[in-house]
Parts: sequence; C-alpha cells; structure tokens
Amino acid sequence: MTPVGFVVASLALVASVAAAVRTTAAKTPARRFDIAAERAMHDADIAFYQGRVVRDPTGAIDHLHLAALYLQRARERAAPADLGRAETEARMSLANRRAHNSEAWHTLALALVGQHKFLEAHDAADSLLAADPTADGPRSLLGEIDLELGRYLEADTIFTALDRRSAEPPVLARVARWASLRGNAEHARDVLMAAREKVHHQAGTPAEQVAWYDLRLGEMALTQGQFGDAAGELQRALDVAPDDPRILLALTRLALARHDGEAALHWANAAMNAGEDPLAFALASDADSALGRVDDATRMFRAFETAIQAAPSSAWHRQWRLELLDHGHQIDAVLSQARAELATRPDIYGWDQYAWALHRAGRNDEARVAMQKALKWHTQDALLNEHAAALGLPR
Repeated sequence: MTPVGFVVASLALVASVAAAVRTTAAKTPARRFDIAAERAMHDADIAFYQGRVVRDPTGAIDHLHLAALYLQRARERAAPADLGRAETEARMSLANRRAHNSEAWHTLALALVGQHKFLEAHDAADSLLAADPTADGPRSLLGEIDLELGRYLEADTIFTALDRRSAEPPVLARVARWASLRGNAEHARDVLMAAREKVHHQAGTPAEQVAWYDLRLGEMALTQGQFGDAAGELQRALDVAPDDPRILLALTRLALARHDGEAALHWANAAMNAGEDPLAFALASDADSALGRVDDATRMFRAFETAIQAAPSSAWHRQWRLELLDHGHQIDAVLSQARAELATRPDIYGWDQYAWALHRAGRNDEARVAMQKALKWHTQDALLNEHAAALGLPR
C-alpha cells in the first residue's frame, strides 16, 4: 500500500477527538451519504479552530481539535499538505500540555505515519502506549508501525494478542493487514469484513471512513488477482464516496490489470480531478500506452515526473518509484533511494522495490538475493509473484 496507507484505519480512533466536528449520523448500513456536506462542515470546523488558536495559542485542546480535522481532510481530499499541518498542530498541543494529553501523541503518530516518517511515528506511539499500556488502539498502532518498519517479530507479538473479533474496526483493520503480510489472506479478508460490518452499523462515522473499509477489501482482492471481487468491493466504496481519489486510483489499477485501457483512462482522469497524487498521471500514461496513444502516454508520464520532482526524494512513494522503474526512467536514482530506505525500513515491499531496481539496472544476481528476502513471509501478492517470475524464482 501507499502509504497515506494506514492512516486511514487509524483515524477512526481520532474522530472522537474533534468533538465539535459535525458529521451525519449512521443509523443503518443503507445510510445515504452526502460527502460534499460533510466536507463543507469539516472546512467550517477548521476555520473555527484556526480562529481559536490564533486568539489563544497557549491552549492544548484547540490545537488538538485542529490537528484531528486536518487529518480528516487529508483523508477526504488526498491532500498531503494537511498531514504536515496536522503534525504541526499536534506538536503545538503537546508543547502546551504534555500531561494527560495522550490523544495528541496519537494524532501526532498518525500524521507521521501518513508522511512515512515511521521512526518518529514509532517514538510517538511509544509515548502514547506509556499512558495506557493495555489499550488495544495504541498497541495496534505500534504494531502497524512495526509492520511498516519490517519488525515482523515485534508485530507478531502485538497482533497475535489482538486477533479477536471483539476489537474495534481500526484494530481489526490492522490485524487484517498483519495477517495478509503473513500470508494468511483468507483470515485477513474475514477479519477485514468483520471490521467493515461494524463500521457500517456504527453511528457518526464519517462517510469516507466507511468507504475506506470497502476500498481496503477491494485493494486486498486486487492484490491477490481476484478481479471480480475487487470490482464489487470498489463499487461499494464508490457508492459511498464517488470522488475519493484513493478509490478512483484503485479502480484505475483494476482496469489496467484487466487490460481495459478505456476504463483505466476514465478513472485516471477522474483521480486527477479529485486529488493531488501524481500517480494518476503515471497510470493515465499506462492507459494511453495500452490504447496505443504513444504521444499522449509520453506527455502524461512527463507530467508525472515533473510533479514528483516537487517532493524530496525521501518522500517519494513506492508506487511512484515502481512506475519509474517499469518505464525505465531514473533507475539509478530509484536504486539509490531504495537502498537507503532499507537501512531503516527493511520490510518485504522495501526488499521487493530494491530487487526490482537491481533487476532494471541489469544486476539480476543481486536482485534474486533481495527478492528472496521479499518472499520470506509468503505474502500473497500478484506483484510479488510477477517480480519473482521475472527473476526466475519460484513462489
């Protein structure tokens, strides 16, 4: 996953922080959603708290409310700048009051995860857990970060204890992620479906959070090459949040996997209009290529490369890097970034990316060694299968 990846499940715990945030109550799973109205209310709440922190910058609660609202908007709009704003406001809350302010540590950890600052996020989660060592939410958050850092044995200890259906949806979503990485795809799907069912019956959950559980089920099915299931789950997500950029990008990837260039181009264009992720340009380029539109494909990929140059190389998403590798662009730069990232984040997808960069650089013997590390945990993923096959490794 890309990562704004796990911020999504985690924010359900943060929603209670912003008590003044007005949301539409969910009474039944058939609830009708008004995404535009929810966003307008969140914008109004942000303006309200912005005014409060200007008038009294020494308060902790107002900064915390504002941080939670920025995190919510980052999810709704796929706006990375709001993650930085959330981090700043959470730090301000902690600077003003560290005692009895565990929610600020929680919000800070989520903002850092969203920005892929996983080592800092781990420290924040440790501080959060210190306040209540037995709480499921903080423990699962720490386990999530352990997964991102490739600390699988630590994550095993946490999630084995949390793997129970009575847990709250965000905890179940993290358990599902762990089970999926550990090669237990069927259990991961069952757990995530249980989480989705709870969310659809949970009053007061923002629409995009409800849609996220459908999105995750769709992405899980897509990852495993189950295209029919993926289509059904993504349609459910789309019914709730029809202009969510994350859903639109997932639909683009599904269409490309099905070799449907026209549909892929449609969804990629919709993602461009709805969000700020440059990946939409790269996927549009892939769709144009599938349709034989060489000039359009070149133009869109050039737009993608221009857009990602605005971000520091350390902040490049792995999906961006894989697109560059698959197009034969900036191979040396991606190889250098992938190698550097392994120093602090040696997870399976880090090893996969490094292996693929080595392969694209023509260093296949080294690539096979790296790929074997990516396959170590027997994760069921069509992309891992594809990369392993290209390197002549069995799965």
